Amino acid sequence: MKRVLIPVDGSKPAVHAVQALLAARAYDPVERVDLLSVQIPLKSGKIGRGLSQADIDAYYQDEGQAALQEASRLLSQAGVPFAVHVEIGEAAETIVRIAGESGADEIFMGSRGLGSVSSLFMGSVATRVLHLTELPVTLVK
Repeated sequence: MKRVLIPVDGSKPAVHAVQALLAARAYDPVERVDLLSVQIPLKSGKIGRGLSQADIDAYYQDEGQAALQEASRLLSQAGVPFAVHVEIGEAAETIVRIAGESGADEIFMGSRGLGSVSSLFMGSVATRVLHLTELPVTLVK
């Protein structure tokens, strides 16, 4: 049995990644899932003025928990053991770091389906994860 990391942001592709994992466990059993919500750091300056660090930390936690809600519900309904993580940082680097720290055997993640031209100019978290990790990565639309 394996451990899987699923980064989630509350989007449909992220939910589809959870659904794909649940469908695949009939032939590929899962011991545990780690759900990860990565919060992009707020830029200092105007956004942070007047906010305490406690306010900013609460904001990250609230946003992270909101992003994790549907994925957590699906895993709970299916009876799959899971843990949740809310981290702050660059998305791809944080996903790969948490995959290593959690002992993940694989990463399942949603893909927003950017075309090759968009990926070239904008970059893609999924593409960056593929370059940074040696773990198998399953991309789900």
